[in-house]
Amino acid sequence: MRFEVKTAFLAALGAVLVASFSTNAMAAEKRCELHDGKKVACPVLSDKDLEAALNSFGSEADSMGAGKGGATYGVAVYDYLTGVGKTTGTADNTDSGYGAKSGKTELWDRKKKAKKAGNVDQKGGKGEEIYTQWTNNWSPTFKKTLVPGADPNAGKQWYYFYCVACHGWQLRGDGPAGLFVDPRPRVLTEGKYMNKKSNLQLFAVIKGGGEAVGLSSSMPVWGNILQDQDIWNVIAWVRANADAKPPKTVGEYLNPKSTFKPIKGDVNALNFKKNAAFAEMQELLEQGGGVPGRAAEGSALSGGGFVRGGLRKKPEEVADKVKKGY
Repeated sequence: MRFEVKTAFLAALGAVLVASFSTNAMAAEKRCELHDGKKVACPVLSDKDLEAALNSFGSEADSMGAGKGGATYGVAVYDYLTGVGKTTGTADNTDSGYGAKSGKTELWDRKKKAKKAGNVDQKGGKGEEIYTQWTNNWSPTFKKTLVPGADPNAGKQWYYFYCVACHGWQLRGDGPAGLFVDPRPRVLTEGKYMNKKSNLQLFAVIKGGGEAVGLSSSMPVWGNILQDQDIWNVIAWVRANADAKPPKTVGEYLNPKSTFKPIKGDVNALNFKKNAAFAEMQELLEQGGGVPGRAAEGSALSGGGFVRGGLRKKPEEVADKVKKGY
């Protein structure tokens, strides 16, 4: 795997520098490759499905502005944008609350009293715990991780902020921008494909973007925005949704069942320092110019280092949190 990864990265970066052939042609050749080198058809939706998803997403946004509940994009009668019908069981409630003078949704005061007086990042405060309650009232929540040292619940929040536009709310490749991206966004819940992609491959394409690994520039260089631990957390979120079926109820939406099994010898957030292939990939990206807007973590350059706090915890802290059941 070490040689294959190094060869792939050198070839990709070299091709970008000399521009010997187009990025799109390169992407068409490499984008369906699994961790063992086998090539398969990439899971994407048809243009017809993407157009329908775009229209549904827009309709739901319009309904939110008018104070109407009930989803058109995703689970029937569950509104992603307002959270109506989330934990109360009143999924048929069609008043989101946005139409009222207060502007409050039914979720506004739905929080439990914070148990802890503080946390490692905010002395004497309860902000992180209350924020976590809010976030996890609106979306699937996990008490375990399939990627040691990575937090799927933190990764979920980065995914919602940056990835939904293309890959969709439920990771099904049906985001509102999906119809305008070429090649089309992958369906990240497709286990027969994603379960055979290594953590190393996922980390590389997220951090370095598509062109860094011989894919399309449609996949941005997220390493300019996300720190390494953030990327690990996103990978944990993706793994937690492997083969998650389209939910028919709110309960199914909140509790997706994953089929992912770690690939033997694969790198993760806890063992990456001992993984030679990961070290080579990092060197190629950070020192080879694959992530031009970001200094290598731990370097003396401005922007380097690990910024701790909030969603950004060390992998050892994440592992301890998971062990305690959050």
